[in-house]
Amino acid sequence: MIGRKFVSAWKSWWRVFLRLGLILMLGGLTACGLRPSPTLRQSSLGFNRALQHALSEQMILNLVRLRYGEPPVFLEVTSISTQYGFSSDLSGGVKINEVYPDSYSLNLGFSYAVKPTFTFVPLQGEEFAKRLLSPIPIEHLILLLNSGWRADRVLRLCVQALNEVENAPTASGPTPSEAPEFRKFLRVSRALEILRRRGYLRFMFLEEEGRALPVMKISPEAQNLPETEEIRRLLGLAEAPYYRLLGPEAEEGPNRIRVETRSLIGVLFYLSHGVEVPKEDLENGRVTITRLPDGTPFNWKELLGDLFQVRTSTTWPSEAVLAVRYREHWFYIPDTDRDTKATFILLQQLFALEASKGKVLSPLLTLPVGQ
Repeated sequence: MIGRKFVSAWKSWWRVFLRLGLILMLGGLTACGLRPSPTLRQSSLGFNRALQHALSEQMILNLVRLRYGEPPVFLEVTSISTQYGFSSDLSGGVKINEVYPDSYSLNLGFSYAVKPTFTFVPLQGEEFAKRLLSPIPIEHLILLLNSGWRADRVLRLCVQALNEVENAPTASGPTPSEAPEFRKFLRVSRALEILRRRGYLRFMFLEEEGRALPVMKISPEAQNLPETEEIRRLLGLAEAPYYRLLGPEAEEGPNRIRVETRSLIGVLFYLSHGVEVPKEDLENGRVTITRLPDGTPFNWKELLGDLFQVRTSTTWPSEAVLAVRYREHWFYIPDTDRDTKATFILLQQLFALEASKGKVLSPLLTLPVGQ
């Protein structure tokens, strides 16, 4: 009799220990699943997306401002700091009944908080102004041409003249009143892109008298192609294995190409003319209207239609990959406009290349995200 009672009590206590162990194991696994490490990784990706989107919106907004004759303002993020908070609470209980079923209880609570802070500084000062206003160095131009970009995209964006062939130099500033000259340059840049795509064109450096000189080299097998002949005819060049790339102040020569590059602000002004202006703003004189010699308005799509366009809408554009609200209108880039998206990426790379050196970081502006 005593033996049976002992066995019964032992089974009851074993059930208690078994269920308590199960509860504790469940709580431990739950707590492990709530470790913040995966969340930290997800948060960093979220900050990356937020920063990329904010800088892209800033660039679009500044292009719209330039189209309206207003000064741009650039902010740079210098640091991102984040505070993480995590707390949890776990309690459980088991009630063993003489007759099944037993009753169990488990209470689990936790809280998690992320407090990110972005620190901004305005890009300003004498050094930044010089970077903004100085012509793009030919060395940087070759760097972009050799980084996989289309030759015509880089040249149209960064160059305003090759020899005497102009690429809308008046578009490198506030909207001109007269239509720019650009059609011959389009023919040259497109012919160069055809040669590059076929592997016949290279931009490189040749060493001469201990100096690295930038040159444009055309393969021998491409010398008689119609694109090569058109390039030589429009630029006034002789047949040669390569052509030296020099500044606009250099002397003329049959194997020399004088390259007049835009400044960074000139590139921004140039692309700002691809911003579509609402009809009422045109009619009210809020922007300058460029006209042809006969007085009819010039359509900037003739210059930039296949390169860069920012559309406008009175309502939120659901098809936009990027949009900003300004003057009661939405200005946006459609997700389907691959040419504009490519040019916009090139613009951001160019801005990073030209504006990053010599910047002045003052004063600081620190804004907690979400406030």
